[in-house]
Amino acid sequence: MHGVILKALQDYVISEYGREAWEEVQARADVEEKVYVPVTVYPDEDVYELATAAGEVTGKGARQVLCDYGTYVVQPLVSMYDIHIDDDWGALALIANIEQYHTSLRTRDMVEVTTPRVRSEWLDDDEELVRITYDSDRHLCDVARGAIMGVSRYFGDQLAFEEQTCMLEGDDACRFVISRDEQQVTAHVHDASTDPGVTGEGDDRLARGD
Repeated sequence: MHGVILKALQDYVISEYGREAWEEVQARADVEEKVYVPVTVYPDEDVYELATAAGEVTGKGARQVLCDYGTYVVQPLVSMYDIHIDDDWGALALIANIEQYHTSLRTRDMVEVTTPRVRSEWLDDDEELVRITYDSDRHLCDVARGAIMGVSRYFGDQLAFEEQTCMLEGDDACRFVISRDEQQVTAHVHDASTDPGVTGEGDDRLARGD
């Protein structure tokens, strides 16, 4: 796991819940001695343990924490890699060109890290509809879901998305179709109390890649 991601997770928890909350998260995740820096690669297990602990400390559950983190992390990542953003891009254009960011993550800091497999494509000639396909052994699709909202907020563009498939539900990849909408996009995990097809245990379980 790239240190940029874990450092941003730390910043998110401290920003939203305070340093004491982060220290409690570290203690529960048994990583008290670790300092996360952007140019270092860390075990993938760290993000699972930290997300699980943050879900317990905040009472939100691990998956909702990852969604909220996905929204939060857009701002620092866009600031870090803004050289790759065209001045005339809006939210949909950035999403359609998201693969550039994964290439940048591999090359900018010269570290060995396996980035998610992300494919993007316009679905119409008017460039109003984008499909994103996310495929990763880490199964952190909740972060991707939250990041859609983060991009929407960053550009001030109102978006809506449909999640057609999800790895956490047994599909081979997560596929999102994103479009402009009159109401602001929201990012959240399924509510087991209103979705009879999702159990409470399954809703917050993180699927960890091998």
